[in-house]
Amino acid sequence: MSRFAEFAASIGLSELQLSLGLIGFSLLLVLMIYNALRIRKAEVEESNDINEQSEYRDTPHSFEQNNGDVRSEPTLNMTSSSSPAIVSSAEKIDSLIDCVIALRFSQGISGQEILMALESWPKNMPHIWLCEGLVLQEADSQEIWQAPQHDGSYIELQLAIQFANRSGPIGVVDLSDFASRAQALANTLDAEIDLPPINEILEEAKAIDSFAAESDIQLGITIQPKSDRWTLAEIKSAVSKAGFQLSRDGREYNRIVSGLNIYKLITEQYNFLRDDLSKPDISSIILLLDLPKVPQEIEPFKLMLNDAHLLAESLTGQLVDDAGRPLVDDAVITIQAQLDQIYQSMLRHGIPAGSATASRLFS
Repeated sequence: MSRFAEFAASIGLSELQLSLGLIGFSLLLVLMIYNALRIRKAEVEESNDINEQSEYRDTPHSFEQNNGDVRSEPTLNMTSSSSPAIVSSAEKIDSLIDCVIALRFSQGISGQEILMALESWPKNMPHIWLCEGLVLQEADSQEIWQAPQHDGSYIELQLAIQFANRSGPIGVVDLSDFASRAQALANTLDAEIDLPPINEILEEAKAIDSFAAESDIQLGITIQPKSDRWTLAEIKSAVSKAGFQLSRDGREYNRIVSGLNIYKLITEQYNFLRDDLSKPDISSIILLLDLPKVPQEIEPFKLMLNDAHLLAESLTGQLVDDAGRPLVDDAVITIQAQLDQIYQSMLRHGIPAGSATASRLFS
């Protein structure tokens, strides 16, 4: 008899029972280590988010830094946001930007059972996750996808997590955690699961992130006074007459057209509600357009440039390039041409600027 068998017998177990017990202990140990690493990662990310949010991110960089050697006087900026994503029934799964995992049932399953199984899933994750169920409408025999409802009955389920956002592509830890939750849900609901290979998902996430990085542009037009500096009161008067709306926190003015925020006006780090309106401290104002989030059809650059000229005239100022020289028409033409290239690239990828898909990808 082997020593292993003797040891098993000495504690009243068979070799099989002891082997299974050791395997279970090993899996538990691995799970504990994995959870500890996830907690540590979350703490580090939370600390980084707090540090990032303390910095003012709206100072634009030049077009040369983002798109090669082309000269640009209105400025462009690559932006980043690390706000946590929350599951929303208003969002729809989109295979262009989501990793989709399918769960199939042998017979219809109630929405209540699905929702109960999802209660333990975290509401805040670095990347948006969504759930949709396939329901057969008896009235017209049509199959539709919808967020699970308590009184619904579903024959298939789709779980999806976003490949990337402005904080970057999804990582192996977050993806593995999501896949593990999907597998556990499939086990709970006795469903067949169709899970794409993890490596393929990660590669697709990197590709989506690369495309997003090339298109994630903020276009800024700078206006400077021709002589003395401005006061906040002077700027407030001019932009209010031009139809801009002050944000609730007082940090910026927004240009809103048909309920859509097209671009904003910022004044360095001043606040129109808290700072001294009479002190002549303002050396420039910037109109800033978040390019991927505004439809091309609106022609936001043209609108913003027109507003910039009107404000410059009202405030006795001038549009300038990055070196503080007066902005010339040739530079504007060059910028418009490059913006058109970005718009076309987004269309080719099936993610046009201002679409719901673009708004979620560039969140």
